[in-house]
Amino acid sequence: MNDKIKFKEYLTMMCELYDKTLSTTLADLYWKVLEPYSDEECIRAFVDIMHTGRYFPKPVDFVEAIRGTAKNRSTLAWLQAYETLKKIGNYQSVQFADPVIHSVIELMGGWPHFCEMLEDEAKWKQKEFERYYEVISTRSGKHPFYLPGTHEMENARTGWDVKPEIIQIGFEKLKLISNG
Repeated sequence: MNDKIKFKEYLTMMCELYDKTLSTTLADLYWKVLEPYSDEECIRAFVDIMHTGRYFPKPVDFVEAIRGTAKNRSTLAWLQAYETLKKIGNYQSVQFADPVIHSVIELMGGWPHFCEMLEDEAKWKQKEFERYYEVISTRSGKHPFYLPGTHEMENARTGWDVKPEIIQIGFEKLKLISNG
């Protein structure tokens, strides 16, 4: 958040709503938590919390209002991966904007194996995917840059030095958010 005036205005309203005294320390704490996020995201979080919260929010409540809970993020990641599986298939290499998806799918056997899932296996694979996602997303570390598809893996196995195009998933959404 960049707009300190709006921040203080909304934090003051929230303190009034919940009969909380606004100290400088409290304001500084919430400012530091909200600083990485855009003004629009923060204002939306303030409004959402004021409409739905029963108690004065903790910093984590703001982060969850902006980013979603770990469960929400894992479900959205599953939906994106599963939709990509149906649209793109196993032959193409893919790169998700959320690199945690790469680590999860690698853990589940890689992109081609993930794409071979049968329709009646999907609900069980979803549970497995979401469990892995929730754990991996809380840890820092490197994630694969992309997920190689069957064409790329077969080319590498047979000695062809030809890398097919990597299909990018979710990047256009990030551009819209950063421009908007």
